[in-house]
Amino acid sequence: MPQTPEFRRSAATTSFAAIAAALTLAVGACGGGEPADTTVGFEDCETDPTTCNSGPRADGGDLVWAVDGKWEAWGQADIYGSSLATSVINQPLRPSVFSFDQNGEIHYNDGIYAEAPELLAEAPLTVAYHLKEEATWGEGTPIGIDDFIWHWRATSGDEAQCAGCTPASSYGSNVASIEEAEDGAIVVTYDEGYLDAEWYAAGVITHPAHLAEARGHPDWRTDPAQMAASIADFSENPPLDYSAGPFRMVEGELGVYAKYVPNEEWTGSQQSTLDSLTLKYIESADAMATELRQGTIDGAAPSSFDPEVLDQIAGDENLKYSVAPQSGWSHIDANLNNPFLAEEPLRQALFTAIDADEVNDRAYGSAYEDIETMQNVLFRPDSEYWTDQVEDGGIGSGDLEAARGILEAAGYTWEGEQLLTPGGEAVSLRYRTGLEGNAFTPIIQDLVITYLDELGIEVEADPIPAGELNSVLEAKDWDLIQFSWIETPLFAASAADYWGEGNHTGFQDDEVDAIVDELATTLDRDRAAELNNQAAQISLDRAVQLPLAWTPALVMVNKDVVNVRDNWATTMRVFSNVGEWGFVDEGAE
Repeated sequence: MPQTPEFRRSAATTSFAAIAAALTLAVGACGGGEPADTTVGFEDCETDPTTCNSGPRADGGDLVWAVDGKWEAWGQADIYGSSLATSVINQPLRPSVFSFDQNGEIHYNDGIYAEAPELLAEAPLTVAYHLKEEATWGEGTPIGIDDFIWHWRATSGDEAQCAGCTPASSYGSNVASIEEAEDGAIVVTYDEGYLDAEWYAAGVITHPAHLAEARGHPDWRTDPAQMAASIADFSENPPLDYSAGPFRMVEGELGVYAKYVPNEEWTGSQQSTLDSLTLKYIESADAMATELRQGTIDGAAPSSFDPEVLDQIAGDENLKYSVAPQSGWSHIDANLNNPFLAEEPLRQALFTAIDADEVNDRAYGSAYEDIETMQNVLFRPDSEYWTDQVEDGGIGSGDLEAARGILEAAGYTWEGEQLLTPGGEAVSLRYRTGLEGNAFTPIIQDLVITYLDELGIEVEADPIPAGELNSVLEAKDWDLIQFSWIETPLFAASAADYWGEGNHTGFQDDEVDAIVDELATTLDRDRAAELNNQAAQISLDRAVQLPLAWTPALVMVNKDVVNVRDNWATTMRVFSNVGEWGFVDEGAE
């Protein structure tokens, strides 16, 4: 994830820069042995995922939650604040438009909007946002049109609107105008010819425009330098003077902690019963488990974990925990800029030699015994859009004989055990993944090296230092790489993000480019799903990547904490309903 950004999918809210930040290195695990119990105190999540771990809440309490993403910015409008860590630390107060629940159903933010976004026209695409009259920035100022315009400027990618800016999304680059209707609705009109099948999910506001002025940037509307300065201001300074969520921040130190109290002006359905909520950075799941057992924190949902952590918490009657596949999907990608991997037969052969089932069983299976190998990179098996995209006997099959046959047919030879190209050059590759803090990526790495060694391919392991995944991807400083993308039920821009122009693998295909172009001209979500599946199939047929599995994730809490539950359908995971967290009221009937 990892440093994973908050927005995922919808061309109106993403760019490659933002998506590059929306990654996570895979969850940790150890090989061997039987998986520990994976659900203790969260058993009802299997049958009631949207209401499990519920209970009456006591009034008051100071809840301390551990986060393992070290945020390097406070703001959400530029690339520096596009990491998941920054999104998480802002989640209690940020002005989100919607969220998905564990059933994949969308819910609009009823603390800001009176109803869901309204499609007014298709040509040009025009959308109305109906704000609640009571919606404020937590200090008496109503949320309004200036806030929409500020975000438009911030994400425009236009030097004439924002000088030298590096936006976290491409939303503003497609907007033609923003106006206020007679009924008070905010009307966003997009550029002629631009369409998005998931128009209703665009992120439209991030920060209060009136505070951009109060902080010393009064001409942000007309001066692109001041606009840029206001973005930097929000990025560099904690949001102590505004809130558009159930909490407001009262203290904070960058990358260390943030303390919140309930936002008294918040009128959304998520109403907190807590006295305070503190999000505290703790580096590892092991350290989190130690502090949880000692009672210095009340819960955590680490982005990576070693199954041995379960042994630490399983016997403590004061704790409960759950492990289940969540929003990250793990995969191995080929860098087509590498001269060896630019040749499709080599990619086909090495991905055929890797046994995806064995990789998943040996790694993820030690954390979650029911792990399944992915057969579709965009949709889960229970989705109406799921199709089987990975044929038996093809990539991920572990069929060494078939892999060698592919190479022989393409003119590759062997000198002893060493694979040679048709031109006689010895094939060698550099494999990169993050090992620090991850117990099971070494398992995947070792298996991959073993599989490719059987093909005669020399593989150099070059671990990615913690926190450097984004820069490694952007610099294309890898030959083979393993990490996880973060998914949500939004998918319309998947083809553009993963395989379109500027994608991280260097893959280019005219048919995929045509699909990306068509996706930007349709509002038909069924057609968008069909097109994205086509693009995914092309990438798999061309052996651009090998999907592995939906990766397991851990939630662990004090037994008295209620209404915390994991959520695969959002990058925010447990934070999707943070306003409902609390301590159980033991005296309630």
